[in-house]
Amino acid sequence: MEYTSRRLALATVLLLGTAISSASASAPRRLLQISEAQQFVVPQTHLRAIQGLHPLTWSSDLAQQATRWAEQYRGNCASATAANGGGGVNVFRGYGGEAWQPSDAVAAWAEEAQHYDYGSNACASGKECGHYKQMMWRDSQQVGCASVTCASGETLMACHYEPQGNIMGQKPF
Repeated sequence: MEYTSRRLALATVLLLGTAISSASASAPRRLLQISEAQQFVVPQTHLRAIQGLHPLTWSSDLAQQATRWAEQYRGNCASATAANGGGGVNVFRGYGGEAWQPSDAVAAWAEEAQHYDYGSNACASGKECGHYKQMMWRDSQQVGCASVTCASGETLMACHYEPQGNIMGQKPF
């Protein structure tokens, strides 16, 4: 999935704001650091909870797989989005000198919900919704993600899910 500007889904913004505001009030000068893993897992889990789905847990093994996958495209991010990761993988590509965050990738995948018709279990004509469906896949329990900066300066992020979703003919939830 490719984006030329930062786009945030409301649910992601609200969730991250809640996580940050839950820091101890007795230490207002302390900056709360949210790990990169949490930045991927927390908003996805929140979006899944809206549909009554169980939370995702972080998998270091899947994160290593995602890292190996993303590293092979460090020299050419464009070829990564063309490959699109295969089954059980979500890919995000951010352009320009912006400081792309994991929440940007999750928000981009979440925005695809508007193109998904649950009744027909299909994406709107000419639109993508597979990233959203994978993120929301009912049977997926674990996720591991990686982020790399490509030679072009673009940011490439990938998340691997287990069990893999997007099974033809089945609804994600």
